[in-house]
Amino acid sequence: MKILVINPNTSECFNKLLKDSSDKYALSSTHVKIISPKSGPEVIEGAYDEALSVQGTLETFINLEKNYDAFIIACFSDHLSLQAIKEITCKPVVGIAEASIYLACLLGDKFSIITTNSKWCPLLYHYIRKCGLESRCASIRSAVPRVANLGLGEDESVKKAIENEAFAAIKEDGAEVICLGCAGMSGFDKDLQNKLGIPVLDGFICALKLLEIFNQYGLTHSKINTYSTPLFKELSHMQSKFNMVYKK
Repeated sequence: MKILVINPNTSECFNKLLKDSSDKYALSSTHVKIISPKSGPEVIEGAYDEALSVQGTLETFINLEKNYDAFIIACFSDHLSLQAIKEITCKPVVGIAEASIYLACLLGDKFSIITTNSKWCPLLYHYIRKCGLESRCASIRSAVPRVANLGLGEDESVKKAIENEAFAAIKEDGAEVICLGCAGMSGFDKDLQNKLGIPVLDGFICALKLLEIFNQYGLTHSKINTYSTPLFKELSHMQSKFNMVYKK
């Protein structure tokens, strides 16, 4: 199968992290392409940045959909493009946040998310409530003041900060599973899991392996209601490609 990973920010160093992880875990029959939109914020650190990244992400998907079998949206959030893309395709699409938190519920009673800056904490709490998983979430903890710092993956102080918050989530909050709450944390999982002694989930790998299962089992998201194709409407001052996805 061919998977397209769209990283909604424009950080090539994040893409390299994801490439390294996919090379390690993807099946030999799975071909993974990782790409960012041509326009948008370098990193996503809140709702405004995320809003700016949506159109570029959708445009990237529309341009390349025909070449791939499945898709990952590599932003650990309730990224609007994820829901929109599920409306305009019949092919399976998975976000790294949803993959991580739903798998976490199979591995322990409560999970904690270790995110980047503190601004993400309320945004992710809203998402957890939307998913109906508030009772399963032990905590959401902030570890890295600037998302861009994750691009410095060899900086041990960054990894140490994530480790400290993960330990606190176990001891103080009752977490039994840790979800790494940013695509820029990809590859941090196994070292941290060995130190903590509990499952640590890289959302990107969770999404990748779920898509491989969906492909083998012949599954995709339901199109009957929530993700039904949007009805045609006129768009003002927008490229015609955005009109092509509508149901006529």
